[in-house]
Amino acid sequence: MPPMRPTFWLIGAVIGLTMGMASGCAGSQYPQGPVPQPPQSSTEDPPGRVGRVSYIDGPVSFLAASADSWSVAEPNRPVSTSDRLWADNSARAEIDVGSATVRLASQSEVDVVRLDDHWLQLRVPQGTVSERMRVLPPDQDDEIDTPNAALTMTRPGEYRVTVSPDGQTTTVTVWSGEVEVTAAGSTFPVQARQVATIRGDNSLTYDLTDAGSPDDFDRWALDRDARADRANASLRYVSEDMPGVEDLDPYGRWDSDANYGPIWYPTTVEAGWAPYRQGHWVWVSRWGWTWVDEAPWGFAPYHYGRWAFVGSRWGWCPGRVIARPVYAPALVAFVGGPSWQVTAAFGPGGGVAWFPLAPEEVYYPAYATDIDYRRRINVTNVTNVTIINNVTNVNVTNVNYRNRGVAGAVTAVPTRVFVGAQPVRHAVVEVPARELATARVVGPAAPLAPTTASFGGGAPGRRAPLPPPALATRVAVASHTPPPAPVPFAIQQRQLETTAGRPLTRTELSTLRPAVGPGSAGPPVRSAAVARPGERTLTPARPTISVTPKPATFVPRAPGAAPAAATGPAPRPAPAPGQAPAPPPPTQTPRPGQDQGPSAPAATGPAPRPAPPRGQAAGPPPPTQPPRPVQAQGPAPEPPASTLDRSYQAERANLEARHRQEFAQPPAGESPAALSQRQEAEHQALDQRYQQARGSGKATMPPPQQGKAPPEKAPPKSREPNNREPNKQ
Repeated sequence: MPPMRPTFWLIGAVIGLTMGMASGCAGSQYPQGPVPQPPQSSTEDPPGRVGRVSYIDGPVSFLAASADSWSVAEPNRPVSTSDRLWADNSARAEIDVGSATVRLASQSEVDVVRLDDHWLQLRVPQGTVSERMRVLPPDQDDEIDTPNAALTMTRPGEYRVTVSPDGQTTTVTVWSGEVEVTAAGSTFPVQARQVATIRGDNSLTYDLTDAGSPDDFDRWALDRDARADRANASLRYVSEDMPGVEDLDPYGRWDSDANYGPIWYPTTVEAGWAPYRQGHWVWVSRWGWTWVDEAPWGFAPYHYGRWAFVGSRWGWCPGRVIARPVYAPALVAFVGGPSWQVTAAFGPGGGVAWFPLAPEEVYYPAYATDIDYRRRINVTNVTNVTIINNVTNVNVTNVNYRNRGVAGAVTAVPTRVFVGAQPVRHAVVEVPARELATARVVGPAAPLAPTTASFGGGAPGRRAPLPPPALATRVAVASHTPPPAPVPFAIQQRQLETTAGRPLTRTELSTLRPAVGPGSAGPPVRSAAVARPGERTLTPARPTISVTPKPATFVPRAPGAAPAAATGPAPRPAPAPGQAPAPPPPTQTPRPGQDQGPSAPAATGPAPRPAPPRGQAAGPPPPTQPPRPVQAQGPAPEPPASTLDRSYQAERANLEARHRQEFAQPPAGESPAALSQRQEAEHQALDQRYQQARGSGKATMPPPQQGKAPPEKAPPKSREPNNREPNKQ
């Protein structure tokens, strides 16, 4: 892929923007009522970035954060911090994180240690996992933790990691890019076309050889990459950091509309179809009620943008292009309220109904956020707005929602179907129009408490295959402290019954955390940057290895020091006799209409690609696309790194360096659990100051507020290595 400059948060469309209800949307003709407002706090903002389960072939299981049991994995399920995925015998799976893609081979587990705007930290206790990273901005970190080494990706590229069933051997293949291997207090780099093997536990050895021929799993990964690279038409209208982009071209076509700009129409839908009808609702602890769609293209159009009814059909309006779009659990408004009982068809418990938001209609999250977050989550589709800064004075139901009046737009189901994560399409209840007209809007979340069934189970009647029990307690070696373990749902449930469908805030969860027992603390973990007592440092497996490990250090990475993009994947080696040649690595095509920076090279088109991978039907070829229309506001520019960006990156680098050292050499008197919680709070406080500075147009980072987070301090003096298990209470 040609070099790409780093992507940064949108500046021009956010600074000085005040948002609220569109002038054409005020004055509702429907009954209104008070709606509970979530707490307003920037320290509560959830991440803007998530992943999704984008491919499943064979028996694959999913364990959601806070859930107490594995379930059958399902496509389009959102993936975030503390989620786990297991691919059983003869299975494969894929997680799409926008500009990064993670794939699992058979008998493999991936645990998402941390996934947010700045982190992708994974744990692989067993199996084979590949990762393709298209870009790596200076403010992001990418790490894979294994039982005997921590792997830090320092450049974009293509990587493969294999952990043996007994956890004693880790092999990392670098097809392109660069990896830093850290174990037992030592570190060494692995360059493109090299394979590093780390063996042992207390007496680690390492080997470094040339990469061999790609196998069947590698070729499948390349085929999946090729399919994603064919999504050139959609990248004209949406960010490459939006999960699900590659599924738009095969299943729909783009057009332009004088009112809405670029609009995407699905090509094959049932008669009477409406958005948010073919799928089901699940409970995700950080965001609350979340839509999971059944359509293969059903992720991006349901978590970003808005839907509009144009002529006689529904179309998805992505809005303005920004570098890092902000994920939403579902962009809908609910009507009815608790125990809504307008028809006997609902049965005991009443029903609930919803409809999709239209362009220019503001999405007010049901979870706790601050004004800067609400700006960022709405900036793509809300432009002609005047009031949002003081959301507590805004009645979110006082809006004449356009889609509510579209025939068939409102979907209603019994409460038991909604709460039980059951398929919606088979349980839709026809509500008389006069009843819908008198039902009040209750806001962006259904006022219903979740149950254990709300986490979903994929396919009813199917048992989820379980990973080997030993993997749950297998030690992981990491460079960074993992975040605090999630509070189990069983502990949250009683309090959730009082919040009217709102997920608990971090503050509320912190009051419940003392009730978390040792069995819910997560897998054990130790620092890779120090050797344990009696542990021998990395030793070469052969005397002729040219690379000598160096002692692990805690020096901050200078902002911009790591390349934002690889210079291009190196050619794969020739296949072994009898093997089909692997397809060439893809090139990256910049999006038309988006600023590429003064030094960006000219783009080249993607190379021809092979047929789709096994088990997947080929979609229809994308039609000729219309030129990107010129909108009144224009696409949001993606500016180069500002002084504020560089100030933030420098402060974040210093913070991460201190955190790594504290993880390796814990401050005296601070437990692993307390260390994890404090560092998480410091991450949140830093990001809070950054977003507030952006919102107010400041050029540099403001100083920490007293009482908000511990001030920056010198590295700890304790020399005791972290040989404990920080996730255990």
